[in-house]
Amino acid sequence: MSEIDHELKIDAAPERVFEALTTLEGVRGWHAPTASGSGEVGSEWVFPYADHPEFHWEITESESPTRVAWRCTRGPGDSVGTTATFSITPADGRTVVELRHAGWPGTHGNFRKCNTTWGVLLHHLRDYVETGQSATAFE
Repeated sequence: MSEIDHELKIDAAPERVFEALTTLEGVRGWHAPTASGSGEVGSEWVFPYADHPEFHWEITESESPTRVAWRCTRGPGDSVGTTATFSITPADGRTVVELRHAGWPGTHGNFRKCNTTWGVLLHHLRDYVETGQSATAFE
């Protein structure tokens, strides 16, 4: 199975990053302003977009403030069944966020698009967490 891996440093406490990944206000601040869901383990985030396919992510793990994991339950192509795991680690007054999007059957299809999209989304996550201002990637 193939994986997408990204790493980003954020000038904020791990708790603030965790909040951005686990609350409706948080995911609306960096991911999709029309997102819905509760952020609780077993529930789903729903990310609808005007010009992109809708995604549903089941929240499978939420260990404050070190780890969050989602499993794709609805999306295009071979994205369904893949998992996105966010590892959150303090480092030198900042927070390192590592994203692993695993379970891809190969590097074809939507794999490359998702790789690029995650890169964009993580930069929006950083902007939102560092400034507190909405920095959504997609409307």
